[in-house]
Order: sequence, then structure tokens, then C-alpha cells
Amino acid sequence: MIMSVKVWVGGCLVAAVAAAGAAWFTIAPDAGSTTHEVCGPDLGRDDVVAARSQAVAVVEAVENTRYREDGGSAYLTTRVKTLQALKGEFGDVLDVTQGVKNGGSPGRYATEDPDRYAVLEPGRRYVIAVQSGSTAGAAGTEAWAWYAEPAARGLAGERQHWQEAIATAPETAANSACEDVDAPTG
Repeated sequence: MIMSVKVWVGGCLVAAVAAAGAAWFTIAPDAGSTTHEVCGPDLGRDDVVAARSQAVAVVEAVENTRYREDGGSAYLTTRVKTLQALKGEFGDVLDVTQGVKNGGSPGRYATEDPDRYAVLEPGRRYVIAVQSGSTAGAAGTEAWAWYAEPAARGLAGERQHWQEAIATAPETAANSACEDVDAPTG
């Protein structure tokens, strides 16, 4: 008899816990979920790109010179010819490295955001923004391109557009600290 009471009480406790868990799972998402705000520069704004970059130029990709993987990340180095330095100093020819992922076929690469971070392809012109490294073009040096998009405005159009972007201070300070924010979505 004592055994059947323990089994009955135990069964009731298990059922209560299961019901509470199901209720929480069903109710909690509707009770007001949150989103996590991602920090980082807004690469959709050219004034921010210009302010956060050490150098900006219109270049022509000459050749992909090296692909390497390191710790789960992949990098492509491309030799570029400088057509127009827009901010900072650029050598006539330099090596530029960017983060990429395998695009599926040998020699093809992709990026997470192809609209604002295009893979440099030989024979095509791009506006690149360099965040670190050497843009002098000295042997054995390379620059890190954190922004690259096709130069769709032509050389004169890109020069005018980027001179305006460089001259325009972003609304928020380029080096302001970023804090993660949890905000209700509901």
C-alpha cells in the first residue's frame, strides 16, 4: 500500500512537471521574446566605411595569388593595380587579402555579403576599403580589405562619390564603443 502511494505521488509529480514544461514552452515565446542587436560598423553607409578605413581606392584586380585556410577561416589574396587612391596612400600594385568561403567549384569563392564585400575577380574594377596592413605595395606585404564592391560608377563617378563620403562625418563617432542590447520584439 505504501508502495502504491509512492508510485501514485511520483507519477503525479512527473505529470505536473511535464505539464508545466509544456505550458512554459507554449506560453514563453508569445509572452515577449527578445532580439539581440549586433554591433559593428554599418557597411551600408559609405560615410561609415570611409571613416572606419585607413585607406580607400579604386583598383583593378590583376590576379588571385594565394588561397589559404587557417582555423576554420579562409583567405584569398589578390594582386591589384591602383587606379585611383581616394583616402590614404597606395602603391601602384599591391596584394590585398580578404575573408572568403569556398564557392563550390575549384577556384571559386564567395563572401557572406556579396553586395558590400565582393570577391575580387581578375579583370574587374572595385572600390576597396582597407582596415589594416600595408597599402604601399612593398614585396611581402599585404593589406586587409574589409570592404569591396564593384566600381559601377566609373572612375570619375567613384572619385566624386567617395570624396563626398570621406568629407562627410558619420552621425555617430566612428570609434564609438558598441554595447549589445536586448530589446523586446513583441
